[in-house]
Parts: sequence; C-alpha cells; structure tokens
Amino acid sequence: MYCHQAHRTEPYVLSETKHYAVVYKPPLIHSVPLKKDERGPADVPTLLDWYERIEGRALKISGRKDWEGGLLHRLDYETEGLVLIAKTQQAMDALLVQQEQGLFIKEYRALSAGFGVSCLNAADNPLPGFPPFLQKTVPDTIQSYFRPWGPGRKAVRPVIIKKAHETASDQGKPYVTEVLKTEILEEGTPLKDILCFTLRIKRGFRHQIRCHLAWMGKPILNDALYGGAAPENSNSRGGIALRATAFSFYDPEGGEKREYRLPAD
Repeated sequence: MYCHQAHRTEPYVLSETKHYAVVYKPPLIHSVPLKKDERGPADVPTLLDWYERIEGRALKISGRKDWEGGLLHRLDYETEGLVLIAKTQQAMDALLVQQEQGLFIKEYRALSAGFGVSCLNAADNPLPGFPPFLQKTVPDTIQSYFRPWGPGRKAVRPVIIKKAHETASDQGKPYVTEVLKTEILEEGTPLKDILCFTLRIKRGFRHQIRCHLAWMGKPILNDALYGGAAPENSNSRGGIALRATAFSFYDPEGGEKREYRLPAD
C-alpha cells in the first residue's frame, strides 16, 4: 500500500453545509495571510482568499485573529490536506469551544526516510537544540511543550515537561502527537521501504508533527527545516511529505459527530 497519494495543485471544496466548508489546501500556498491587512495577490491567493472569492462570507466571521475569518486551523505553507472553514458565527463559536475541549481531532500521514521501525537512534537527526529522545522504539505518543528556535524563530524545538516553566512558549498542558500506525511501504511503490506514519492530534502547536518526528530521529521527507531528506525515487512537485488526511468534530447545529477524510487516489 502506498499510503501517501500524489497531491493536487489547486484548492477544492470537498464538502460543505450552510455552516461550514471542508476545503483541500495544496502544498506551497499559505492558509491565511501572515499579517493583518496582507491579502494574497490575485494570481497566488491564500486558501482563505481563494475561498472568500467563492463564498463571500468567510472574512465576516470573527475568530481568534480578526484577519483569519472563519478559518478554524492553519496548515503550514509546505503541508497539504484538509482545512475546516466556518461559514457562520454560530458554527465558529461552537467549533472553537470544541477545539479547546479536545473534541476537534485531526489525523495526518507523514513519510520519513528513516529505515526500520524496531529501534530509534538520536543520531539520525543531528540538528541542534533537541533534548534527548529517551524511547528506543516508536512510542504510542510523543509529547512536549515547545519553544521558538533559530534565525527569525522560524522553527521550534521540544521542551520536556520538567523544564517547561523555564523555556516553553505555552504554559498549559503539553502537546501530544499520537502515533496510530507505522508502516514500511511495500516493494513496487514509488518510495520503496520509506516509513509511513499515521498520526493524530487533538490540540496543535506550530510545526508540532514536523518537530516531534524529527525529535524521534525520523524527520519528514523534503522537510529541510527539520533535517528531512529528499526522496530518491519520487516525482514530488514541492512541499513536504505531510498530509492532513482527516478530521472529526460535532456538527455545530445538530450535534452529530462528523468525520471527513481525503479520498484515496
């Protein structure tokens, strides 16, 4: 099974109701403008700009930041996958509460060039600033706080719990990445013997999955910021090998549990 399908290059709406839209973000576009009053150019819109031109209501919604409109969560510029956009204030308010309560659950798949799953070696990732990763096998969960790192604070580094009060950016609960499945891609696939991780988070921090996998010594393919190598036998068109494949939440109007998942190519 080749679990990381070829990505598309244009956004599209996977599903929508009168209260929200499930939208696919391709790699190499921003989810939202990086700063207030900074709209994307007409030829290279952000995902929010693109959807606003279709729907016309997304920017009228009030969320965590006033220029992010109805966008519930970001994906990194290099990352592809599903994003949820609220179309009504009622939906936005209800979904923000679910996020705070850990009821908005996101699933990802990531590819790593690290061969073998039986043991981990911190030397697989020589980048500075990482505390020792004490587990010797792939754990069920990876958890930490985070701190900014490097020139322009473009990256982050994990902070172990006992030192969180000294250096962490967040003083609440640690951020947890659940490792649901680890597979070695089968022979005959474009990326033979590459590791495929299926991951889940209930509460996210910037670069959380990218940093956690690098900390474990299994950085994501194409992720130069965290030491990920480029795959040798791929036809990659840009972006890192990280895909937001699914999420679930409770319908903001009727309360039913909803799950959306990218279709297999």
